[in-house]
Amino acid sequence: MAALAKRPPAPRRKARGHGHERRSEILAVAKRLFMSEGYETVTTRQLAERVGISQTGLYVYFKNKEEILEELRQSTFERLAARLAEVVAERARGTAMLKRMLHGYVAFALANADEYQLTFMVTHASLKHHGEKTLDRPAEEQPVAIQAFLTFRGQVAKLIEAGVLRPGDATVVAQMLWGAVHGLATLLITLPTFPWADHRHLIDTLIDTLVRGLKAPS
Repeated sequence: MAALAKRPPAPRRKARGHGHERRSEILAVAKRLFMSEGYETVTTRQLAERVGISQTGLYVYFKNKEEILEELRQSTFERLAARLAEVVAERARGTAMLKRMLHGYVAFALANADEYQLTFMVTHASLKHHGEKTLDRPAEEQPVAIQAFLTFRGQVAKLIEAGVLRPGDATVVAQMLWGAVHGLATLLITLPTFPWADHRHLIDTLIDTLVRGLKAPS
């Protein structure tokens, strides 16, 4: 009689490590699982098994998977905000600054495609920002996602005030530009097999067209 197939050994429980190391490991495993299996289908039990800890042990670090996703999102927004701040620090003049910020945004999205999808393309009923949604409070009192937008809007406002861009509402102009580059970045990430034109040429053309349409007449 043929020998019975052996079951694969269950993952061995890992020894308790430092808190920040274990949190980082959970986040890394969660990101891979969310991308490969789909956020909605992944359970905390499955995640704990992949990490090599008990489900109860997982709850020591995160109370649910929504909290894990929210931390991944926050990390992405922090790095995006830092990237925009770097562009501002370069002190480019006129529309060159605006173009660099838009190019920097798209480049960040494409270089961090998994994180970008989890941040902007995964929704869940429990993942809602509570409290008053306003852009009027100081940047340091805002969530990091709003801080990133305020950095961008601030540069748009300066260009409008300086007469470089046409008169307009800085918030509306900034959100229109954000929506345009976000849309292209999302398409390039989610439809990689579509017969796109050369990515660089496509991105350059979009940004040049947007900025040219906003530029004040000479």
